[in-house]
Amino acid sequence: MPKIIREYNKLPSNIRSELPDLNDLTGKEWSQLSRSINTYNGPIAEKRRLHGAAFPLSLADHFIKIYTHKGDWVLDPFMGVGTTGDVAEILDRNFVGFEISRKFFQIARKGIDPADARYFEYAQKPNSAKFERKLFNESCLNLKERIAPETINLTLTSPPYGHLLNNIAQSFAAYTYSKNIYKNKGRKLASAYTNKPEDFGNQSLEAYCASIDRVMGQLYIATAPSGYNVWVVRDYREMTGHLPYINLHSQIIKLAQKNNWVLSDIVVWDQTRQRHLVKLGGKRSRRFYFNIGHSFILSFRKNIPGEKFRNAF
Repeated sequence: MPKIIREYNKLPSNIRSELPDLNDLTGKEWSQLSRSINTYNGPIAEKRRLHGAAFPLSLADHFIKIYTHKGDWVLDPFMGVGTTGDVAEILDRNFVGFEISRKFFQIARKGIDPADARYFEYAQKPNSAKFERKLFNESCLNLKERIAPETINLTLTSPPYGHLLNNIAQSFAAYTYSKNIYKNKGRKLASAYTNKPEDFGNQSLEAYCASIDRVMGQLYIATAPSGYNVWVVRDYREMTGHLPYINLHSQIIKLAQKNNWVLSDIVVWDQTRQRHLVKLGGKRSRRFYFNIGHSFILSFRKNIPGEKFRNAF
């Protein structure tokens, strides 16, 4: 039987007592996991294929191990099909997730895909008292109503990119080399997840940034001292708006810092082996565009009271 998912109006306060060490890693593991440029591989379960933009389990495994202990609370405000929550369960962390799409929410409720369980050699334990999964089919702008202050130890998420999915196929159709065999490869993914105006993926860049600003503020309140806030962000182009490069990761940093988050690290996720190269031009082109084959993983931290860590800019 599938696990019964309980949904609560509030999460209880869960501050770590006496603020122990950050994680459960050995010294060797600490070094091995500290590379600033990484690739993340692993099986692509059917539910992540259905989503189209879910990150690999190995990415979630990496950051959950680094920034949490067993029994901690992990949050994903843009849960999608539940990758972060699945890895949290495998690693014996508790999880709370928000997802505005009913379709993806229902997929996430099903829990760990058998292919993923085999990858981690994990025997799923239904109704385990050691793990709590709390899911909400609503906007993450409601998280202040659902999560008590200073409850969350780690947020790990990949946000939607404004109205990118509505425009990206059209953006480069005219700029793609006519004989390029990959010309239409991206179009299957270029569709909005919902038609709801409150869906970040349907908002203009200005409205999107205003929404991210609000979420960053709520996350700060919900996060325990010494907690981390990790966002996987990919820059993009919007040629229909005459924007050759949208430096989204820098904007996310600004909005996080505005809400008192201290930038701790930036990791580059090298995705060049996972993406087809597309010739964005040709012999007569007057501009050259690089294929964006990487994402930035932005790591922010909430100071412990009395700490003096701050942002440089």
